[in-house]
Amino acid sequence: MIELGWSAPIHRVDAGTARQGILWQHERIRRFLEKARNLAEATLDGENDATESVASAIGDLCTIMQVHLAFEERVLLPILRDDLPVGPERADRLLDEHERQRSMLAGLHREALAHPRLPTLAAKLSFLTSWLMADMAEEECSLLDPDVIRDDSIVIDQTCG
Repeated sequence: MIELGWSAPIHRVDAGTARQGILWQHERIRRFLEKARNLAEATLDGENDATESVASAIGDLCTIMQVHLAFEERVLLPILRDDLPVGPERADRLLDEHERQRSMLAGLHREALAHPRLPTLAAKLSFLTSWLMADMAEEECSLLDPDVIRDDSIVIDQTCG
């Protein structure tokens, strides 16, 4: 099985490969989120004057998540769209969630660029890291489960009798 990195594959991949690539990225994102949350919490606690570091972490997080969301869409949407009857609805929910994440990240990033020393950035970064961690955990349980994203297709017998 190929190891997927941060860039989306050119060709469609099977469900197991998609799941493996996303979970691999989730682990790396979790490590980054933990460091970002620690930075934000230390700044909030007055342990350091790292307000510009907070703004930089927000920029890094925005970049990481943009690449990750594009990756998820590239590998998951074709699988979900073909998984009738509920896959297309799951695909739409995934896109809606990604749009909310992109919007929140973009707004915070604009704020960090305009006011990198704004004290509330640390609180917002801390919240965002918790929110994204919870979202990844929920996604892993509800969407990345092998019973949801399957390599096989289930054919429903629609004959009468």
